Amino acid sequence: MGFEIKNNILIKYTDDPDVTEVRIPDGITKIEEDAFVESHLKSVYIPDTVTEIGYGAFDSCMFLEKVRLSSNLKLIGAGAFEECTSLKHIDLPDGLEQIEGSAFFNTGIRELDIPESLHELGSCAVGTPSNDVDKIILNFHKNQKKTKILIEILWLGYTPEYRLLDFFDHPCYENFSVLEPAYKIQVAVSYYNTDDKINAYLKRSIRKAVTLAIDRNDTELLKILLNTGFVTKKNIDFLIQYAIAHTQKSGSPECQVILTDYKYQHFMSDTSQIDKKLKL
Repeated sequence: MGFEIKNNILIKYTDDPDVTEVRIPDGITKIEEDAFVESHLKSVYIPDTVTEIGYGAFDSCMFLEKVRLSSNLKLIGAGAFEECTSLKHIDLPDGLEQIEGSAFFNTGIRELDIPESLHELGSCAVGTPSNDVDKIILNFHKNQKKTKILIEILWLGYTPEYRLLDFFDHPCYENFSVLEPAYKIQVAVSYYNTDDKINAYLKRSIRKAVTLAIDRNDTELLKILLNTGFVTKKNIDFLIQYAIAHTQKSGSPECQVILTDYKYQHFMSDTSQIDKKLKL
């Protein structure tokens, strides 16, 4: 293989258009900046000796589809996988501490699991410049909880996002109260049962939370919200009507069905009017 190696650092890979898969040699501790830039590779195996991937290491590898990261990786440098447009999935290892800015910018990744160990997620680390993308999902694993954060187009990595990371490091109402409204409901869903004030916030915001789930056709979030017991007989009819209107726009009836079933099971109210609309 065309590897240039010095002091266990992979300095450069000489691209061969006929080679689409490489296994980086064991013993390498760092992949230097721009080492694989604009390579034709489709898959890369990175051994567990590697702890750092440098700036732009795989930048613009547009054919790259599969990357196996080192289990001991600590740092993914700025722009490391930027413009890897064929890369749709990557598993981040436990123990990873830093993802610098634009590391996965404009890739095919639309959902990413963030490990407990991560304390830096740089600006534009994940996202795309395309307005065609509805959402990107970041699953934060912190404090034995999974919090699904939906972001619009890209992770900005400025003060609102720093506050979000601060909350995960120190989950208390003081840190919760300064979060951006767009993040509060998603965080409260995970942490409502850890703090009385967060619990109260989600309870008084339950209508907004459920309509958010309906707007996004997020049945997982909807089921979690219903399990809190905060949806009451007082607001169930409004929510069902909202779901019916959304179904007529989007053609997706899942949330409507879930809410109607919930009403049957918990409130035993007259559902004849709802039944008629369900048949439409």
